Amino acid sequence: MAARVQHTAIGIVLSVVILGLTGCGLLFMGAAGGAVAGALYYQGELKGDVDATPQATIAATEKAFRDLIWSKEIVTASATDGLATARTATGKEVKVTVAAKTPEISTVAIRVGTFGDENLSRLLYDRIVSFLKRDAAAE
Repeated sequence: MAARVQHTAIGIVLSVVILGLTGCGLLFMGAAGGAVAGALYYQGELKGDVDATPQATIAATEKAFRDLIWSKEIVTASATDGLATARTATGKEVKVTVAAKTPEISTVAIRVGTFGDENLSRLLYDRIVSFLKRDAAAE
């Protein structure tokens, strides 16, 4: 019996180590968290949840575009989803998609350029969250 418990414990430890080495552990842990506290960058796209409707999130995205001096191209939002695109000064396309997760929480997905740019994506995400907080505090 003790040997079976020991083998099970070793199996669990090895599974955690293997998941951590492949990068899947980050996805697994991020998905298990379910919090609105952060964003995950994977395969060129940054995804995170925000405490806002798609309309409010797209409005904050427009403000972030202006703040970063990116030229806005498309902006559309509904109660269930939204899309905003812009171009950076160097011509990189920025695409922000928003989908309602619940009536009060939306998932934001950001892709900069064809293959993604984590730094610019995180910069934009942080600005969006900042504008959402400012707007919520003003109400």
